[in-house]
Amino acid sequence: MTIEAALSRLGLNRQESEVYLNTLKLGVAKASEIAQKSKIKRESCYYVLKLLQEKGFISEVIRSGVKHYSAANPKAILNLVDEEYREKKEAIKDALPELESLQKIALTRPSIEVYEGVDGFRTITAKMVERENQIICAYVPESILHFLPTFHAQFRRRRKEMNVRMKLITENTKFMIDAKSNDKEELRETRFRNDIMKGAESAYFVLDDSVIMIKANEKEQVGTHIRDENTARLQKKIFEQLWKDSDANVS
Repeated sequence: MTIEAALSRLGLNRQESEVYLNTLKLGVAKASEIAQKSKIKRESCYYVLKLLQEKGFISEVIRSGVKHYSAANPKAILNLVDEEYREKKEAIKDALPELESLQKIALTRPSIEVYEGVDGFRTITAKMVERENQIICAYVPESILHFLPTFHAQFRRRRKEMNVRMKLITENTKFMIDAKSNDKEELRETRFRNDIMKGAESAYFVLDDSVIMIKANEKEQVGTHIRDENTARLQKKIFEQLWKDSDANVS
């Protein structure tokens, strides 16, 4: 790292670094001498020297009634940086209780992410099985399972590895009835609601803190992830009510 780069990290701009380094080389010098060596106007040099004084990099020396300037010892600057760090750390510690209090009362905004295509589906379904030992409430039409069978098999495998159980509301078709026979093995419980699932093209998955919607047909494949605990909580209540009224029997 160059000296200029190091001084920049300490908060000095290019001109301040140049004036400080030239003052260091001169030892003790008048503003006019520092200005000449730094190739800047004397008025500008006075301004920069004042800024450096405020930052602790320059000190004043009076010789024969004339103001001279001297650069601070580099080791003293290290102590200055340590002290500034300690002061900032103490200030943050003092303000921390109030900052945390403000965070608690802040309004939380839902986070919405949209994913497209098969790769997008893999990403969004991976989010469903990030946490172990959870229960997902889902509305899944048969059409989704036919459209991306490979994707669905990968999701089922990962879900079982993470011990993620599923409560599933779907349509009463031969395919879904056959799938229900594997519920125990698949860590799943299936019920049927033709009135809301017949002809549906989108699947909805309700997690503890978010809702995921997947739409798949010949024209589009889109996954939407809405992360909001209030929305998820409401959707779970709605699901549970529909679950009670859904048919668990095969017909």
